[in-house]
Amino acid sequence: MKHITSITTTTLLAAAALAQSAAPAPSPVALDLTAGYDSEYIYRGLWFSNQNAWYNIGASKKLSDTTTLNALAYYTSSNDRRSLYQELDLGASLAYDAGFATLTAGYTYFFFFNGYLGGGLGQTFAHEVYVSAAKTVGPVNVTATYAYDFYVEASYAELAIDKSFALSDSTSLVLAAKAGYSLDGYYTLFDGATGLNVGNESVWTHVLLQASLPIALSKTATFTPYIAYNISGAGREESNAAAEAANLGGEEDQFFFGASIKAVF
Repeated sequence: MKHITSITTTTLLAAAALAQSAAPAPSPVALDLTAGYDSEYIYRGLWFSNQNAWYNIGASKKLSDTTTLNALAYYTSSNDRRSLYQELDLGASLAYDAGFATLTAGYTYFFFFNGYLGGGLGQTFAHEVYVSAAKTVGPVNVTATYAYDFYVEASYAELAIDKSFALSDSTSLVLAAKAGYSLDGYYTLFDGATGLNVGNESVWTHVLLQASLPIALSKTATFTPYIAYNISGAGREESNAAAEAANLGGEEDQFFFGASIKAVF
């Protein structure tokens, strides 16, 4: 009996050790580093500056087969002395593959080193929470986003679509369009003296059309040039036109371009 017990115990211990050795290793953290250039820095339809160099560090970790945790740090700076604009964004999000769509919830903190409008005008920070849903519908990818900005106590909604066309084994053409809408004055009107948001209207902000050309340079590096056209809606016309009138470089409706290179580790 003792002999059987000994064999059984030894067998169980060996099985447990085998199970532990066979258990899947924790998912590693995936890192990416991107550096880019924008002829105009336009965010959610609003012109901020031009001749911008920018850098982004991203990290993601799969928590399960359906859930991924993401984090980012993004920095952009204008090389045009007329605007002297600098911004740092820090954010985190949680993405969940629900089957019918990928659902994401996140938080972003924005630092504006020389004011929201540059030149020392406007607030020096903002922060928001956002949710989005992304799904492939027929031949296109569709993403709907809602964000709430705590600083101006206003919201932003956006609908985006894109379609990718393979041109070769390493190159594709991506056509995209976005439409944004301000709820309760999401940065729609600014006080000329302070640069602070004084808007309170719910209006369309912009339509953005973009074509990009991702080119795989290797298994881990991608170079992506793009061209885009921003069309100001009622919530952006006055601000973007004012940047044009002040000869800062912005325009009410504007073509712009840029490129980036991304490395994945």
